Amino acid sequence: GGSRSRSGYRVKVTGLPASGSWQDLKDHFREAGDVTYTDVFRDGTGVVEFARSRGVEYAVKHLDETKFRSHEGETCRIRVTEDGGGASRRSRSPRE
Repeated sequence: GGSRSRSGYRVKVTGLPASGSWQDLKDHFREAGDVTYTDVFRDGTGVVEFARSRGVEYAVKHLDETKFRSHEGETCRIRVTEDGGGASRRSRSPRE
């Protein structure tokens, strides 16, 4: 069910390689802090959730435009942006 507690400290990742998995994402973002949840989607985007807000700050500052490597050896340069938290403007959605 939907009982998993949402920390709200999350970043959105874009530009992931096709073979990128949630485990790869967790490994890549581990240096930013305590990763509590990751998920990847078929369109090359993903989400990473942290236990604390400083994980988000670190990820956006230090892991944006870094080289991401999947378990299959595919590498891509990823983009990391803050997701949610009210501060970011949710109104600009790419799909009208």
